[in-house]
Amino acid sequence: MKEAIEKPCVSSQETAIFKIKLIDQRFHSLIGLYPEERIEGNDMVVDLWVEFPATRFKSEELSTGISYADMYDIVKEEMDKEWLLLESIAIEIMDRMKGRWPFILHGWIRIEKVNPPIEGMKGSCGIEYKF
Repeated sequence: MKEAIEKPCVSSQETAIFKIKLIDQRFHSLIGLYPEERIEGNDMVVDLWVEFPATRFKSEELSTGISYADMYDIVKEEMDKEWLLLESIAIEIMDRMKGRWPFILHGWIRIEKVNPPIEGMKGSCGIEYKF
């Protein structure tokens, strides 16, 4: 009979993650394929989260986590630029997040165009990007 191999117990701390979120951030942005969208602009809503390992966090040490304010600054800087495609903004924002905090494991962003200039369309439209 084979002996049972003991596996080390993994504490919840070792596998835990933090999820840092920005929810319902609103911007008036010059984003769209149509020239009037880049002149008049459109209201946009952004939701974003990133995850990082809880093991890297030290209590009351901001430098071991991710700053909501810094995340917001990145999103605002990109939403203040003129863009054609929401997909391009999403990738740029997430690339900047990973560049600033290389310990990010996963992220998700949703960008919603509140009033799309499509005749007959009621409601909003948008994209989601996850890595």
